[in-house]
Amino acid sequence: MAEVKGSKKRKNSSTASTNERTVENKQMFEEINKFAANLDMVEKDLNYAIAHSLSGLNTDDKIKLDTYLAYVNSTLFWMNLKLNGTDLSNHYILHDLRRAKEMLAREKEINDSLTAPRLDIAASKRFIASGMHTRFIEMDGIMVTKEQYQRSLAESASKN
Repeated sequence: MAEVKGSKKRKNSSTASTNERTVENKQMFEEINKFAANLDMVEKDLNYAIAHSLSGLNTDDKIKLDTYLAYVNSTLFWMNLKLNGTDLSNHYILHDLRRAKEMLAREKEINDSLTAPRLDIAASKRFIASGMHTRFIEMDGIMVTKEQYQRSLAESASKN
């Protein structure tokens, strides 16, 4: 009788583990379906970008778009290889990804340098030119203009 009870316990535990695996499989299939839907969206966006890349873009924007497309395609190929269990330690896709990342970093560096604040050379020249004609005199450890010094002398003379 003890053996019968033990076998029921084993059946119940194996049924529970089967149910757990079924739930895990359903969750995995849901994630795979979400992933597939996202890949379809990416494919649609890529097709849209490629279709519109030739019209209305200047050369810089075309280069930027081509760089992003190369990076996206390499990333998607890397994901495919990774999902299929391919050893990527010496795969050529790593070189392509690294090169695309370097191109994106270089493009960002160029854009950052173009948007950086610039010195207004003409205004600087005007400030320097006007400052060169101003004479300063030291008055009690403070640098003042000649006019301020004369005014201060006049005020002190009128007080006395």
